[in-house]
Amino acid sequence: MLVMPAQLVCPRCEQDWVRPYRFKADGTSFLLCTECDSLWWPDEAVAVARAHFLDDVVAARLGVEGNPWSDRVWADVIEPAPDFRR
Repeated sequence: MLVMPAQLVCPRCEQDWVRPYRFKADGTSFLLCTECDSLWWPDEAVAVARAHFLDDVVAARLGVEGNPWSDRVWADVIEPAPDFRR
């Protein structure tokens, strides 16, 4: 298994680093750029064409329509995953 590189620039916005996170509910890991909210699953290449939008993924996982943040904040749903491995 490969360890996530320490510094990977977001290919979508080029404004921040892609960092490992996980969903608090079940521990599912993913990579996230907190500047543009682009998300990648561990088995995906970190590329513009493969990026998902965090809001869409969270809304789908929670089964809500539209903005999933109307009654919650990131810390309710996701957290950094320092032990992430690809």
